[in-house]
Amino acid sequence: MAQRTKQNFLHGALILVVGTIIVKIIGAVYKIPITNLLGGTGFGYFNTAYNLFNPIYALAVAGLPVAVARMVSENMAKKRYRDIRRIMGISSSLFFVTGSIGLIIMLLGSNLFVKMVGNQEALISVLVMAPSVFFCCIMSAYRGYYEGMRNMYPTAISQIIEAIAKLVFGVALAYLMIHIGLNQYETTKMVFGKAVSSLEEAKQAVLPYASAGAIGGVTLSTFVGALYLWIRHRIRGDGISKEEMRASPAPRSSKALTRQLIRIAIPVCLGALVLNLTSLIDLTTLMNRMQTAMGRNSAEFLKMYQGLIPAGMEQSRIPNYLYGSYNAALTIFNLVPAITTTFGVSALPNVASAWAVRNLQATKRNVESVLRVTSLIAVPAGLALFALSGPILNLLFPSRPQEAAIAAPMLQVLGIAVIFVSMATPINSILQAIGQEKLPVRFMLVGGSLKLIINFIFVAIPSINIHSAPYGTVVCYAFIVVAALIALSKSTGIRINFLSVFIKPLVAGGLCAASAWVSHSLLGKVIGSPSIVTVLAILIGVCVYALAILLIRGIARDDVVMLPKGEKIAKILEKRGLIG
Repeated sequence: MAQRTKQNFLHGALILVVGTIIVKIIGAVYKIPITNLLGGTGFGYFNTAYNLFNPIYALAVAGLPVAVARMVSENMAKKRYRDIRRIMGISSSLFFVTGSIGLIIMLLGSNLFVKMVGNQEALISVLVMAPSVFFCCIMSAYRGYYEGMRNMYPTAISQIIEAIAKLVFGVALAYLMIHIGLNQYETTKMVFGKAVSSLEEAKQAVLPYASAGAIGGVTLSTFVGALYLWIRHRIRGDGISKEEMRASPAPRSSKALTRQLIRIAIPVCLGALVLNLTSLIDLTTLMNRMQTAMGRNSAEFLKMYQGLIPAGMEQSRIPNYLYGSYNAALTIFNLVPAITTTFGVSALPNVASAWAVRNLQATKRNVESVLRVTSLIAVPAGLALFALSGPILNLLFPSRPQEAAIAAPMLQVLGIAVIFVSMATPINSILQAIGQEKLPVRFMLVGGSLKLIINFIFVAIPSINIHSAPYGTVVCYAFIVVAALIALSKSTGIRINFLSVFIKPLVAGGLCAASAWVSHSLLGKVIGSPSIVTVLAILIGVCVYALAILLIRGIARDDVVMLPKGEKIAKILEKRGLIG
């Protein structure tokens, strides 16, 4: 039996952040070539399936584990180890059933889904993705169990293993489908049973299958991740000793624990959709409303994209092409919230433990720390995306300049949205930790309704169309964050230090974005390579931000102390007057 590992909020968050960064680097190696390979059209098919997968994945990695983690952390604080073991058994069985039902629903409802979103050629990708629902649910029980025990290593390692499997299988299968399809065209003038008359038509016909190959990598990765967690638990256990089990009170009944788990899980899982709420709304509205806009005035609609739509593309395919281009911006937009989500995951067991014994001082310290650390990352990143949206897209997608040009103005607006989206999940995790799991769902419904209204009205206007979608995202998450902060203050009586948590990161983030934008403009006049100019501008922005945040003492001592060897680091920074 392995010794039990337990981390504080920032130590646990650091483990998850490092894991997430590794995952995102691997994901970029996967996603960027996939985007370049599939183009706007193929990426539209891919994202129809992937954006359906994202909310399902959110339930599995940020929703279901939260319910388990909260119950485990509360019982850990009360030393009820027998309850903890019973919770693990119940959650494994419950999520097995949930995953099986989800798999069946996905398979039976896939055809209806692609018809509803107006993208029927994505059917194969959606079908291939269906088994991932089952494997994600299996992972949930294990991840939530260890997160509740404040051990973030199993989650981080399993995510890295997932990412590697997705890269290997996804890229290989996508290339294989394209190779098979084009070979069929050369020998039979057919592509997977469909007759084609030209090489260009063959390249278009193979894209739904190439997309399905890429999605196949996602499904296989969830299987590999679930298998790793099962094997790890069988070999290493959870670290609860025999002495602790003997000293533990008698466990509550399985029926009572199951009821509690379900009661927490349902609102928490709905709240976990917050991060993917706008993607789901975009998926179900954008292509349909763009088709409406083209029907109203196609000349005005197409005027926005002169020289950016491939020659000869049928008008019926243009909404999918624009949707695929928009998702190039979303790929970058989702990077920062993916990191800040880990802060909520790590903070939840710490806040839940402190709140369970009503330690208000520890609760306030953990709440302010998670919000401050989130701001320190989200604010400069969001403002930098606003300042350098076009150069960043061209840097990452050099072989797709048309799609990058379409996505650039949308990514600029999404840069502002990044700040609110990044804050939403950690704040909601805190509300869930203190037993207010229903509030995030209510805020999500109102914010989602605002987003849905904006999409429905403005995307159908030919002169605006898809460019209105990012503005709906900003409005949606701005409401969610403001409402959640007010609710948090009322529920706990905690008065958040806005200067430390929000204002200082905003000042330093503004200097970061301004210096990056000015650097890009000046360096572009003397350096011939746009890629080098963009990288240098980003590095200058990072350096200016680091200097500014230290000079205005934007980092708190409490945050530094929670890091590994934090006391030593804090003393060094204190001597130089660089921490608050």
